[in-house]
Amino acid sequence: MNSRKIVGVLVIAAVWLGWTPAAEAVVNIQNLGAGARSAALGNSFVAVADDADAVFFNPAGLAQLAHREVVYTNVSLLYGGISGDNLGQHVASYVQPLGSRLGVGVGYERIGSDLMSENGALLSLGYRVSRDLMVGVSGKYLFWSVGSFEVTHIADHYTGPLRVGDTHPLSNTTNGALGIDAGLLWQTPLSPAKLGLMVRNVNQPNVAKNSVQGDSDAGKLPMDVAVGLSYRVDEMSLVTLQWVVQDVTGDGTENRVVLGGETEVMMGFMVRAGGSMLFQDDATGNLNAGIGYSWNDVLFDYGYNIPLDLTETNGAHRFSFAYRF
Repeated sequence: MNSRKIVGVLVIAAVWLGWTPAAEAVVNIQNLGAGARSAALGNSFVAVADDADAVFFNPAGLAQLAHREVVYTNVSLLYGGISGDNLGQHVASYVQPLGSRLGVGVGYERIGSDLMSENGALLSLGYRVSRDLMVGVSGKYLFWSVGSFEVTHIADHYTGPLRVGDTHPLSNTTNGALGIDAGLLWQTPLSPAKLGLMVRNVNQPNVAKNSVQGDSDAGKLPMDVAVGLSYRVDEMSLVTLQWVVQDVTGDGTENRVVLGGETEVMMGFMVRAGGSMLFQDDATGNLNAGIGYSWNDVLFDYGYNIPLDLTETNGAHRFSFAYRF
């Protein structure tokens, strides 16, 4: 997670109360990752999408699943500058095949603290068009909620009635919007290589519409595009490469290359690593690593992420528990 995202989670209300443009105050929580396995791969998962994380990374992958799966992930954000605020992230999903061509999944994610949170509830469908081509779509409701807080800062240009110490108008409020994601997964002729495509926020939902005075686009989420290629070396090993363009239609476009890989080192025990590079002057990227263990139909995964431009946060630990049946 880069500094803009962390600060966005922590001071979303503070930005709003200053009546400054607040688009960056809303975190697109899907960009923060989901399960521990995909996180350990650097979130380079759009061309993999072979487990319950397909709900969040590429719904087309649901069409390739052969088993039902339920998974819960808990994330510990190790940021020493926060105390007593219970900052964290929780992710849960369930997927189920419906015949040989169709798969369905539901997911829920939350990031925030006792004071504020951002949430997403998703319903995803994947359909196998042909032996090699799958498509998918996710409908989602993204919403935020804020508890009670006081005005602690007033922007210099603000001339309204609010003063420091007043109860902020956004206290005890919530807002949200419906969004759409679309994905594609193609088994290329160069088997076992797969090509994945994900377009997130196709309709650019505005989760803060009519909530911020004088800024109707304050919570408008940007459209993001991810294109990836995965190659399965053998049954238990793969490498994956992904190109991500965030905010493709806006002025804050950010390009990222992500590389990940995993392999089985002994029966049921996996090791994973990944990383990303930002093509920006003020950011360097992230490093990721993790392990996984499967026992019968139960899976335990752990992932660690450290942003190279914000190492003082000590990174984030991600723990996932999954059951396939």
